[in-house]
Amino acid sequence: MRSVKEPAALERLQKIWLLLFVFGDFVFLYFRTFWGFATPFVTVGDQSLHYLNALRILHGQLPLRDFFIFVSPGTDLLYAGILHLLGVHQWVFQGTLIVLGLSLSLTVVWLSSSVLRGPKMILPGILFLVFDFNSALDATHHWWSVLFIMVATGLLLGGRTYRRIFAAGVLCGVSALFTQTHGLLCFGAFSLYLFWTDRSSLREAFLGRNLFLFFSSFSIVVIPFVGHYIRLVGIRSFFFWMVYYPLKYFSGPRDNPLAFFEAPTYNAPSDLLFLIPIHVVVPLVYLLCMIRLVRERGRLQCRERKRILLLVLVGLALFAAVMNAPTFLRLCVVAPPALILFVWFLDRPARSFRWMNLALWTVALALSAYLPLTRQLHRHATADLPTGNVAFATEKQYQRTWWLAAHTHAGDTFFDEPSTTLALGLGSPGPIDYIKPYGYTRPQHIQALISAMTADRTRYIFLYSELLEPEHPGDMLGSFRQYVAENYHLAKIVPGGEIWERN
Repeated sequence: MRSVKEPAALERLQKIWLLLFVFGDFVFLYFRTFWGFATPFVTVGDQSLHYLNALRILHGQLPLRDFFIFVSPGTDLLYAGILHLLGVHQWVFQGTLIVLGLSLSLTVVWLSSSVLRGPKMILPGILFLVFDFNSALDATHHWWSVLFIMVATGLLLGGRTYRRIFAAGVLCGVSALFTQTHGLLCFGAFSLYLFWTDRSSLREAFLGRNLFLFFSSFSIVVIPFVGHYIRLVGIRSFFFWMVYYPLKYFSGPRDNPLAFFEAPTYNAPSDLLFLIPIHVVVPLVYLLCMIRLVRERGRLQCRERKRILLLVLVGLALFAAVMNAPTFLRLCVVAPPALILFVWFLDRPARSFRWMNLALWTVALALSAYLPLTRQLHRHATADLPTGNVAFATEKQYQRTWWLAAHTHAGDTFFDEPSTTLALGLGSPGPIDYIKPYGYTRPQHIQALISAMTADRTRYIFLYSELLEPEHPGDMLGSFRQYVAENYHLAKIVPGGEIWERN
């Protein structure tokens, strides 16, 4: 009877821990994205671009033909559906971010339960919230694609039945509709895992069947989607922007060799804690886990080895997907498998490892209380904007947005500050929402932008500090700067740049 009661008691305890985690998860995310009980923080970051693209789609524009993208338009289409149902409001933007964070953190805990037991399975989820998702509170396409990849990983961690393999292939294909590099590289990782673990004599008969099923389920999602856009915009245009452009012009290390070591922007000394978990744990934990798999091959159960191998392969594929531009945000996005493996690697009986686990729990729980508390206690400016009443996390955001709110009306065109454009209900004059002073911005972008600004008589533009510096190598903005100098004058100096007004 004792052996029956103990697993039942352990299962009830795990459910209690899970319920506590879900409650704490929601409280943490809510008070990091809302001030008080009703005021959302203004939306910033790359997510603003996707919401602006979603509004373009709702107005009848077509990705790749009418506006510029170089990643799969899955996120833009998803947000177009959300805005169509709920409207264009700041609470919708931040509410979507909460749903995304809850989904990701619960998926991390689900995956952790395959290799960890008891309260330890909750630890990677807490670490994910405070070190990872909190550092990149940006509902960008990366997070959505990683979410689908993680769910597919969880299905294969639970077994390799035909239904699980089929569903994993579909989810991997859906991930490619949000970020093509994540989906394709993880497709390779899953295929390698199926091949590696099915190549024994006992399962060799299933190898070809499993791989065919996985390839087919992936293809039935990706091929119709790609074919639809090729039919609409042409095969040459599709492959130029979806394949050639990201490989040729979107590269962090070539523009900045130290991009991998870029630290997060911090406003308090505690923010320095986030540098180590992301920049050290993410790349090194895969190597450490592979070494442990080899050294402890005889002590680890076969099922556990396969699960760790799958997490390592998926983590390496995600890491490889961002290595051409390894900014801090992108490293945060690919960190979930690394955090699970890190806790698993430290899950040993030795005294030193027990102390490290205790330290992780202490820091994670302390930050989970400290971060939302400091956000709420800090004094924030608020403003009633066309997209709703919002709070501003920084004075810089407030000054720029408030000045433009007093000088523009919803529906006006404004350029080169997507977050402000979205918050004020403005529109972008051309096919792009911002420009960069290097090869990322192509000459055809500038030509189309100037034509649109002339036709729309765009009154205000924002020039951030980097655009005001001398030309960079590969700078394509000469004609744009000349156009601004001839048609605009300085209207307001704001933190981070200058606002210029049409003559």
